[in-house]
Amino acid sequence: MQKLILNTVIARALSTALNFLIALLIARHSGPAVKGEVTLIITTTWFLIFLSNILGGQVLVYLIPRNKLELLVLPAYFWSVLIAVAGFVFLKLTNIIHAYHVPSIVLLSFFSAVISIHQTVLLGRKQISHSNIIQLIPLLLQLAGVLFCFYFMHISDAYAYIYASLVAYAITMVISFFLVKKHVRFRVSEDFFSAKELKSSFRFGLLFQLVEILQLLNLRYYFYQLSLQQGSKYLGIFSIGISILESVWIIPRSIATVHYVNTANSADLKREAERALRLFKISFALCTAALFVIWLVPSQAYAFIFGPGFSDVKHSIRFLFPGILVYSFPLVISSFYLGTGKYKSLIISNLAGFSSLLIFSWLLIPRYVMSGAGLAATLSFTVSAIVLLPLFLKDTGFRYADLLINQNDWQLFKQALKRQSF
Repeated sequence: MQKLILNTVIARALSTALNFLIALLIARHSGPAVKGEVTLIITTTWFLIFLSNILGGQVLVYLIPRNKLELLVLPAYFWSVLIAVAGFVFLKLTNIIHAYHVPSIVLLSFFSAVISIHQTVLLGRKQISHSNIIQLIPLLLQLAGVLFCFYFMHISDAYAYIYASLVAYAITMVISFFLVKKHVRFRVSEDFFSAKELKSSFRFGLLFQLVEILQLLNLRYYFYQLSLQQGSKYLGIFSIGISILESVWIIPRSIATVHYVNTANSADLKREAERALRLFKISFALCTAALFVIWLVPSQAYAFIFGPGFSDVKHSIRFLFPGILVYSFPLVISSFYLGTGKYKSLIISNLAGFSSLLIFSWLLIPRYVMSGAGLAATLSFTVSAIVLLPLFLKDTGFRYADLLINQNDWQLFKQALKRQSF
């Protein structure tokens, strides 16, 4: 398990570095306003992807060991098409995003949804390394595409990102198809449809995506609030700081991904609950160290790297540091609930966090702008963690004292390192 976690950490670190380079290019070449516009495009795309993932998202990791694979994957493709069409109509009828960006957003969300299906199939088959490869390919192509648009096509607006992304994700979709071809029978047969399994997919998929949607709102709603109230320039500056701080979540998210796959394929839930708690302690310690290093970076460094328009990055995110650390708990512990198909506690905690974010964003962003956005996020992350903690202890039988790192934990950590297994 340790090797898989390390592999996933490395893959996520590389993807974060590539995203950082793309953000850096856009920020330095086009400025805060275009960076803010790109951030809104990405966020809107992700909402459509999340709806597509009702049938094709990571809930398949839980369903694949319990169902016939083709009866899960083929309906997921059709569902992604339906969401793309519905998304096009909805975005055209609203003012959420500029109308001329709608076709690109819809296409990008469809390509990403299909890639997500293939990644999840690989995770469900425990092909975690191949899943990580699919995660990296589009970002490498995207980076190359942005460079090409900026310096060869001389495109300096958001379309540099859009064109590069469309090409990158279309190519990756084709590559991912070949990676999953040996796992999925891509042909329509007399038994390719099952109402029972489709109903099961919808039930678990809706609950899973409800968790994911609430989490996405908890993590990203204040982007829209900040942009609508203060303008895309402030969002562009703030999003750079968010990208840097959220890189710390590489650790808990990587741990959660591998533990989710293990839990979904395990019958010993008590052991998996103990492992989740132990992995959280490791994650918390590593996140603390990573955040301390980021805190030491001077404000001048952001202006030097991203340009003079981004000199306020560190100031804008100073209230977000504790929130990033606290939210490592829900990120890791969620793997236990997702792997057991029990979503109630996660829904309650994320709903509580999002509800508090609505209130705190409305109160703090108009008065304190970027600092208000960071503080609102920290408060909502804290509410989510505080609500989830007693629910987890109740569901598993642990005590509050078990959250503390004790001598026994250190011994287990040392043994795990020797065995190369957490």
